[in-house]
Amino acid sequence: MRRTADAAAPTGSQRFLLRGEEGQIGVLIIGYMLVSLLVVSVVMGASALYLGHKKLLSAADGAALAAADTFSLGDVAAPGEGPAAVLAPVAVQAEVNRYLSLTDAAERLPGLAVDSETGTVDGRTAKVVLTGVVHPPLVNFLVPDGIPITAVSEARAQLSQ
Repeated sequence: MRRTADAAAPTGSQRFLLRGEEGQIGVLIIGYMLVSLLVVSVVMGASALYLGHKKLLSAADGAALAAADTFSLGDVAAPGEGPAAVLAPVAVQAEVNRYLSLTDAAERLPGLAVDSETGTVDGRTAKVVLTGVVHPPLVNFLVPDGIPITAVSEARAQLSQ
């Protein structure tokens, strides 16, 4: 039995079916590329937002620790205990501003601002609220003002022996 080249060739109806599918892979490739670019831009935007929030939170943590060290000695809290650490809201805000200027946080974090809630609630805990703006890559034209973010950090002043 001898095979010829004609035996492997498609018949007329098979040629018509094959010709009807020509060029369809190009549309599929373009669709997948658009979906891939969309996924990449969303992941990049979410990553930029996450990293911006972590930078802001790190600055708020450092500022809260620095502000908690501005305590002064207050009255004895209870009989048998020593003096207590007392924080003043004005001193906390001043230390937060000093810390942020010393660390050049405004250069690293666009739109950095100290919120009015920064201070102390109970006289022993320094509360720092910072706000900033994140500009996500690739979709910056959709949100030209950026995405506002907020970070809150607290540190407690405590005396120990």
